[in-house]
Amino acid sequence: MQRLTLRPAQAVQELLQAYIRDEGLRPGERLPAERELAERWNVSRGALRSAIRTLSEEQVLSQRHGAGTFVATPRVLRNLRDLRPFTQVVSDAGRSVRTEVLRCAIIHADMQLTDRLNLDPSERVWHLRRRRWIDDRPAAVEDSYLGVGRFPALDEHVSADRSLYDMMAESYDIKVDHGYQRLEASATDREDAELLDLPIGEAVFRLTGVADDASGMPIEFFTSRVRADLVAFASTLDVSRA
Repeated sequence: MQRLTLRPAQAVQELLQAYIRDEGLRPGERLPAERELAERWNVSRGALRSAIRTLSEEQVLSQRHGAGTFVATPRVLRNLRDLRPFTQVVSDAGRSVRTEVLRCAIIHADMQLTDRLNLDPSERVWHLRRRRWIDDRPAAVEDSYLGVGRFPALDEHVSADRSLYDMMAESYDIKVDHGYQRLEASATDREDAELLDLPIGEAVFRLTGVADDASGMPIEFFTSRVRADLVAFASTLDVSRA
């Protein structure tokens, strides 16, 4: 019987996975430098880098520019059709989560906001910016825009300890019933890169959408930038039958 031989990169993948298992490395822990691993296993740097790249694509490892290679943390899976608050989704996944309120201020609405929120051109809106953390790592930056007329004194009710939708229901008797959101790939600018602790130009998920009440009246226009190494998105598929 002919013996099958693994390609160098495949063999190194097995060595890496065995090393993680044998050393008991946990998510977020750093692997030794590439040079050290290549010398330890007597393999080429090219084969090692190929193996690391493949395992990074499979979410076994994660590479951080200028920091090294780490055991990947399983990503939180979020259903695109799920209206539950971000904090609840992360908590239900067994991960720690916290919110940081970065801004809550009144601004003049541009044409996009007046259109999305069905406002008069003279109306103003609240700009609420929050940063989400998962396991003490910045995971998302969210900007919410809400009409001042519908949410007076919003800055007195916003809290890092309460979801925005819970606050709407409890303080204003306004409930989100349905909505629309769009998911696309984007790249961090200087501001988002700093807030998310990522290099400028790093790929992130970008969500943009509108939340409506039961009557179909727009409540919130939002946009979020989410780290792709910490959060993944999925959606259920339905087959319509006549």
